[in-house]
Amino acid sequence: MEAKNRGSEGSGSGFRWLILSTIFATYSLIVLGGVVRATDSGDACPDWPRCHGELIPPFETAVLIEFSHRLLASVVGFLILALLIVAWRTYRTNHAIVWGSALALVLVIAQAILGGATVLNDLATNLVMAHLALASALLALLMFLAFASWGARLPAVGGNAESASFRNLALFAAIATFGLMLTGSYVAGSGAGLAFRDWPLFDGQLMPEGGRLAMIHAMHRFVAAAIGLLIGYVALRAWQTQQHDRVLVTVSLAAFALVLLQAFVGAANIWTLLEPAARAAHLALAVALWSIMVGVTLFAHRATAGSMRRLGRPEPPVALREPAQNSVPAQGS
Repeated sequence: MEAKNRGSEGSGSGFRWLILSTIFATYSLIVLGGVVRATDSGDACPDWPRCHGELIPPFETAVLIEFSHRLLASVVGFLILALLIVAWRTYRTNHAIVWGSALALVLVIAQAILGGATVLNDLATNLVMAHLALASALLALLMFLAFASWGARLPAVGGNAESASFRNLALFAAIATFGLMLTGSYVAGSGAGLAFRDWPLFDGQLMPEGGRLAMIHAMHRFVAAAIGLLIGYVALRAWQTQQHDRVLVTVSLAAFALVLLQAFVGAANIWTLLEPAARAAHLALAVALWSIMVGVTLFAHRATAGSMRRLGRPEPPVALREPAQNSVPAQGS
């Protein structure tokens, strides 16, 4: 019995560390995609899946940046395939984990196809934005799987009367953050990044004036300010109503701190005239903020549910489960 429990523990632990590695690799992939875009390396390999018709690309900086992104995407694909295999072997009766892992594989395949279409269509703005959206959705799904697999190991947290409303607020803020990230992608893709060359004003004015690009740029700033205030409100509500869950409060405050840092980096994009390092950092922080808001929502759900069991409690591997004990009929039956 003890040996079986050790085997179950080892299998579950393997899945949990695999999911963390996959989350890290996926985040790195998105950030590297931002580096590709910031350095204008997206069309360094004009064909797909090969690069200049070769399996091994020319040793040029832009080509190597783009090709590294493709290689890391392949690594993420294999990690997610391994994730599904381990999920099937370890959590076969846990539908949330198994089907979630299967959906992750579908998303990564769709992401690869969309990435190829993006290259072949000369980095069309809408395709680039869809590429980021799909990658960010994949990252959120992987975080859900991490919470689901770790659920029973996290200490139970009792909710209160405010927990459900706070969870809904956190979910709304997370969705808004996702939308903000996509508006930033559209600003970059449409060439509106330097429609105004000062910050926080608009060419020295309080209200923006200009054509289409100016309005795209200004709208992103206004939306960013509104969502920054929303996340600040989330942090305030966490501090006021969720003190029973220190992790939730800490993560909520970290999200607001990241908003302030992101605002500074966004301004640095303008001050440095879109220096590649500033552009890449802006995307990296945007995805980090999205990830943290997903985490806030998941922790808020834990407080609402009272434990992580609703996200899926880990099951021991099928082969290591205890067989059902045969019942003994009562004497005289």
